[in-house]
Amino acid sequence: MVRHAPGATGTVVVEYAPDALRIEVGNTEPGIPAATRGTGGRGLIGLRERLAVYGGTLRAGARPGAGYQVEAMIPWEAT
Repeated sequence: MVRHAPGATGTVVVEYAPDALRIEVGNTEPGIPAATRGTGGRGLIGLRERLAVYGGTLRAGARPGAGYQVEAMIPWEAT
């Protein structure tokens, strides 16, 4: 949030289930506008690609009301 939503309040939820791990990160609207410079990384595209390698998924977008939310679902490997 420091880089993309300075001044915003954030939440992190981690849920463990027998078949998957769910991680959700959300924030409120930033208190001040974020800088619009490149980060040099691959951001959400790179994260989505890395999760796909393991059969996981990524959802990202505006939260109902205000802010932004990212949710990753990572399946456990069957033994």
